[in-house]
Amino acid sequence: MASLVRLERTRLWPGAAAEALRAWEAFVRHPFHRLWDPASGCGVLQCCPDPDELRHVLDLVAHALPAEDARAFRERVAAAAELW
Repeated sequence: MASLVRLERTRLWPGAAAEALRAWEAFVRHPFHRLWDPASGCGVLQCCPDPDELRHVLDLVAHALPAEDARAFRERVAAAAELW
C-alpha cells in the first residue's frame, strides 16, 4: 500500500487507482465505448474518460504494486478489457 500511496501522491492524485479502475470497467461495459472520440469527449474521468489515459494510469498502478497484488490487479483489468 505504501508504494501505491507514494505513486498517487507523487505522480497521480489520491484515490487514482480505484477511480481509474472504476472508470475503465464502466467505460468498457458501456455499449457505445467503441465510438469514443477524443475531439468530442469532455475528458472528465466519470463522464468521457480517455481510454489511453486510463490504461496509462492502470499500468502505473500495476507496476507500483507488489507482485501478488499486481497479478490480481492485472487480472481484474484484463477481465474488463475482454469486453473491449
